[in-house]
Amino acid sequence: MSKKDKLLADAQKLMQKGQADKAINCYQEALATDPADLRVRQRLAELLAKYRRVDEARKELETIGKSLTANGFYMKAIAVYKQIEKLFPEDIAIALTLAGLNEKHGLSANALSEYKRAYDHYERLQNHVEALKALEAMQRIDTHNPNIKLKYAEVLFQQGRLDEALEAFRSLGLLLVERRDEAAFSRLAERLSQLFPDKGDFTCSVIEQKISDGGAEQAAVLLQALIKADPQRLSAWQLLVKAYRALENTARLKTVCQHFIKFFPSELFPREQLIRALLDEQETSAALTLMDESEQLFIAAGAAGTLREFYLALNDLVPINVRILKGCARACEAAGMSEEAASFAAKIGSLAGLGGGQPAVAVPAEEELAADEIEELLPEVEPEIELEMQAVGQAEEGVSPAATHGTGPRELDISDFSVAKASLEADFYEIEVELDEDLGAAAVAPADTWFETVNDIFDNIQTETGKVRFGAGMENGDAQSQYDLGLAFHEMGLYDEAINALRQAAEDPERRVSCLILQGACLRDKGELQLAENALRALLTLPSLSTEDSCALKYELALTLTVVGKNDEAWTLLEEVERINPAYRDVSARLHDASEGKSVGGLDFSEDELLDFELK
Repeated sequence: MSKKDKLLADAQKLMQKGQADKAINCYQEALATDPADLRVRQRLAELLAKYRRVDEARKELETIGKSLTANGFYMKAIAVYKQIEKLFPEDIAIALTLAGLNEKHGLSANALSEYKRAYDHYERLQNHVEALKALEAMQRIDTHNPNIKLKYAEVLFQQGRLDEALEAFRSLGLLLVERRDEAAFSRLAERLSQLFPDKGDFTCSVIEQKISDGGAEQAAVLLQALIKADPQRLSAWQLLVKAYRALENTARLKTVCQHFIKFFPSELFPREQLIRALLDEQETSAALTLMDESEQLFIAAGAAGTLREFYLALNDLVPINVRILKGCARACEAAGMSEEAASFAAKIGSLAGLGGGQPAVAVPAEEELAADEIEELLPEVEPEIELEMQAVGQAEEGVSPAATHGTGPRELDISDFSVAKASLEADFYEIEVELDEDLGAAAVAPADTWFETVNDIFDNIQTETGKVRFGAGMENGDAQSQYDLGLAFHEMGLYDEAINALRQAAEDPERRVSCLILQGACLRDKGELQLAENALRALLTLPSLSTEDSCALKYELALTLTVVGKNDEAWTLLEEVERINPAYRDVSARLHDASEGKSVGGLDFSEDELLDFELK
């Protein structure tokens, strides 16, 4: 026997005699001979913690945690640091370490929960620098969480970092536009008008950026809502036109321009855009009528060159038309191109001479429309953008800004954001974890009904996990990670944490049964024997257990029954497992031991017991 093994055996004997201090010394000497033995170090840490030598225990556990982290065993490292957290629940450095480990392993909800705890701690201490670091980490993990973005922007503003705050608010605005959350975006814009009254129209600047970034479709939805709320909002009309042009939706573009002109008859922009759309569609008669009507607006605005461009394009489409040629001549003259104007005048004269004063080719009479008939050429207004048309004066009277009460700007509350449905009931915001909506829409099958009954049993399990709460939900991709984390917690004796992790992993239907079985095992190991037995028996009623799940369930139930003294039933269950899979775990050894008159669990020696009998 090696020196280390002898020291471990001596330590076990001393523990049986109640001489804990001497046993600890033996473990320390054994560890000195092999510092890399993490199992011995773990046993030493547990003894130190048990006998209130918590600082020494922490030192050993941190050594284990750092070693596991360095070698990429993040799950086991998380379990180790959870043990430290139980010893030092108020030490925020542990929460930050756990946050980093969860982040590295892709457990976003858990990482957010730990960073949130750190943020709350630093806020209480008025340590804004560290609080902001926690928020930055949360943003890094969940870039599309509006609540985190809002709090981050507000904290920046409170610290006087105004440019950064404005940019953070703008980022939040872009996210809300992408989500098409009109109500939340409007409240954000109101807040920004109070915080930055000299920054102009925040709403339209954000929407314009969204259009430039390729989000014209989302921008159009929000702009329609803004226009319905205030039809006199010129900038919103202009951006809606730009959005539909970016989307290359000519039908809606023409409809919007038509309404735009009715509300703002002296604005050149919608007329210009409508003419372009009509020319693109080769609706020459409607384009010509609108150009004639808008000619003086173009000239007054110094846009005679644009008018000339339109007339030349129209002349290319309808090459021998006196009305169009006259328009070309007028536009060229207004643009200061006298020679070109004279050339068009000469063409008009020659055409008139050839036809006895009549154009050689004329636009059909039925196509020569007055301005008020242009609508008949355009598509009907689609329901989602149809406005209740009203006189400009009435619109101005009907739109009045709401009075702002109070002595200063009201800080936005998270409840203002309709996208933020609480998944945890606490504090300034809730960590949002979105689940697949289709899961709730599926019809309930008999197996689902069975799971509802069984889940009621497991959901009533009361657990305590210190002061850290995990996220309420997760994506399916996290299920394996949560399952592995549950196993690591179980191995470390952190049964409440294991149950919580396994609950989350059970959201994946493929591993739901195995997670419930392991929760039952955790209940047994933490001493909740009756609850464990009831929960595992409930699982036996599942209509169609897989072979693997059936063996695991009966095996864990057998171990539970053994502990409560129901050895005969336990033996029967193990025999059933052996018939299904003779090689399953140590079932054959347990049955052989039981056949010799011993308990079913007779061979379940611990490592220390094996050392004591010098069998290891």
